[in-house]
Amino acid sequence: MVAMSWLTASIPAQLARFTLPAETAAFPAGPAGELLTQRCTACHSADLVTRQPPLTAEKWQATVTKMREVYRAPLDPAQDGRLVAALLAVQNR
Repeated sequence: MVAMSWLTASIPAQLARFTLPAETAAFPAGPAGELLTQRCTACHSADLVTRQPPLTAEKWQATVTKMREVYRAPLDPAQDGRLVAALLAVQNR
């Protein structure tokens, strides 16, 4: 924390404090929503995921693969089919 003290000392107190709004979006109830909550919401809000443009299964698969390989998301490749099916299910609501 000492290393950051120079930064926080240079920021006026009224700018250094802020409150994020409460998360109100949630995935729909059910297996798809539960899976996405478990696997995606550590990094993404449900709102971010559900507001994506409609994607094909192939594009969702590429997205899941990118999250695992590029961003090191702890996603088991054996679960890819379930994740893609869940993403398709929530985008069509």
